Amino acid sequence: MCRLFTIIVLAVALLTGSCRETSDIVDNGKNGPVVVAYVSGGQGKPLPDFGKVTHIDYAFGRIDSTFSGLSIENPPRFKEIADLKNEYNKTAQRKVFMQLSIGGWGSGRFSEMVTDTAYRHAFVAACKKVVEDYGIDGIDLDWEYPSSGVAGISSAPTDIDNFTLWVKELREALGHDKLLTIATISTARFIDFKAVDPYIDFYNIMSYDMAVAPCHHAPLKRFETELLRDSLIGNLRMGFGFLGYPSDSTVAQQYGQMYQTPVMLNADYFRQFAASLTKEDNPKESKIAGQCTTEEAVMMHIAAGLDPSKLVLGMPFYGKSGGGVNYPFQKEFWETGEPGEGYQEVWDEIAWVPYIADAEGNLVYGFENEQSIRAKCRFAKEHHLLGAMYWEYCIDAGRSEAFRGKLINAVAEEILF
Repeated sequence: MCRLFTIIVLAVALLTGSCRETSDIVDNGKNGPVVVAYVSGGQGKPLPDFGKVTHIDYAFGRIDSTFSGLSIENPPRFKEIADLKNEYNKTAQRKVFMQLSIGGWGSGRFSEMVTDTAYRHAFVAACKKVVEDYGIDGIDLDWEYPSSGVAGISSAPTDIDNFTLWVKELREALGHDKLLTIATISTARFIDFKAVDPYIDFYNIMSYDMAVAPCHHAPLKRFETELLRDSLIGNLRMGFGFLGYPSDSTVAQQYGQMYQTPVMLNADYFRQFAASLTKEDNPKESKIAGQCTTEEAVMMHIAAGLDPSKLVLGMPFYGKSGGGVNYPFQKEFWETGEPGEGYQEVWDEIAWVPYIADAEGNLVYGFENEQSIRAKCRFAKEHHLLGAMYWEYCIDAGRSEAFRGKLINAVAEEILF
């Protein structure tokens, strides 16, 4: 009975947006709505417009060769943005918060650092010093990923528990007036969320890079039905939690003990779930949805035990083909917005994303436009998430400043204004 009461209370909070009481608001940038922009340290890239974001995550800080020190990419740019942010906040009606994001794809030495007590304590002290010296507001953790060597970095099965220990020590060092956040993989793997959650302000879901051509790397949805909304309401009526999985099913066993996550959701499970909602054997499915969608990424994080009000929905400001292939249309498409002869731009009505198709109709390049970015922001608001995040403010490559500006404006308008 107590379990069901707790579920109902949380459900009401989800549906009414009442998870965050105004009387509890502390001016440390975690109460939302938030727009988190990752800003890279590349030379000559544009400076952020503080009026269109709430949080800047500077990418990246890294663990140095001593395993105990902190290096920052392009320190003059980091200092310039920090100084501009602090000056802006002197007169701004709405403050902007800045964090140093530590890690990034292929950034290693995490496993060695968290395993050794002396290294870990020294690195925590280095993080605290950077926050204090530059007047920034906290640290964002982007270890991709604890216990995984997929990015070519060192790893060990003990990484997950040691990551939890590191998070706890960082929180103790930074105090509760500073921010501590995590960038998480879309499938909510590699982190013991229940253990770290008391120390974390919010989570930036990297709901992108989830596939390569011929699938889109950041589709919003797989099915026309509203899985997240219907899974909550339907399962409450049945007396379950958010999602009712048989505890002995193969789905529930796919993670195993290593990842310390109670269930593993995958495309096959979501197909079964959508079929139960639509009463159809084969519910209409987007052909460009790969192993995960944005909607499913949010569900996976909720299933891992996280409150939706601490989830920030990630979006890519870049396109992706597959296997490192550069198709002949890409340069022309970036410069003119037209894919050129033999290719066409397509809008997927189910996945709510655009892509470039070849003459046979196959996706060869998935990307975002203003329409898809606005759809994701509205999804975040409808499901009472904390806000939206994007990689990255300066855009990765190719597209024009005008195109980038439209995406930045779209997020700000949908989430903040």
